[in-house]
Amino acid sequence: MSDWMIVVIAVVCGLVIGLVASRLVHSLVGAPSRPEPIQQAAKPLASLALAIGIVGGLVVGLGILQPAAIDQLRTDAVAFIPKLMTAAIIIIAANVLSSFAAAALAGAMSRMPTHVQRQVMAAVKATIVALAVLLAVSQLGIDTAVVNLGVAAIFFGVAASLTLLVGLGGHNVAREVASTRAVKRLINQGDTIHLPGVTGMVKAVHPTAIEVSATSGQVVLVPSSRLLNETVSINRAEQPSTDPSPLS
Repeated sequence: MSDWMIVVIAVVCGLVIGLVASRLVHSLVGAPSRPEPIQQAAKPLASLALAIGIVGGLVVGLGILQPAAIDQLRTDAVAFIPKLMTAAIIIIAANVLSSFAAAALAGAMSRMPTHVQRQVMAAVKATIVALAVLLAVSQLGIDTAVVNLGVAAIFFGVAASLTLLVGLGGHNVAREVASTRAVKRLINQGDTIHLPGVTGMVKAVHPTAIEVSATSGQVVLVPSSRLLNETVSINRAEQPSTDPSPLS
């Protein structure tokens, strides 16, 4: 059997071992019983296990083709592996930290529209991970000028994105609040309203939406602006009589 055939076998075996290790790590770390931050770290750890398997196969192949290169590789690895491990730890820690940050922001943004919440949390996660990647790259010896330029670009992009998202989110909320002020003059609690797809009794008028007890048994929150933009019919609730009681 030729050396090249052995090298191919070694590389394929490394790939297979990496895939098996990756699946095993992902299933163990990402188990449903684990806390959510640990589950978030399952994917990067699985990727790391796959990379280690592939690199192991390549190293074995190199040793077969050029045994002398292994000595130099061992020397370089002694200096490089600690940097690589530090970079991996930074990225994994950043992934876990981004999950905690998103969870903390969820409570603070509870009054904002759902799509804005998702976009802001995604931007925060991406920022933390991107900064961690840049820091990890600097640990591997990449020119710091490139790293600094990348950090500046990310900060500028995130600041612009968050400004736009918050502005759009605030505009939507302000529109709904203004619509509610107008709707309050037309609709009262206890009225029955008929909208396309929604029919039911008004249970409450909230700052940005109307709470409707639908005939299907569900409770539906209808954005206030919808009542101004669509055709709505209203059946007034019976008002109690205000006539004074007759004197006996």
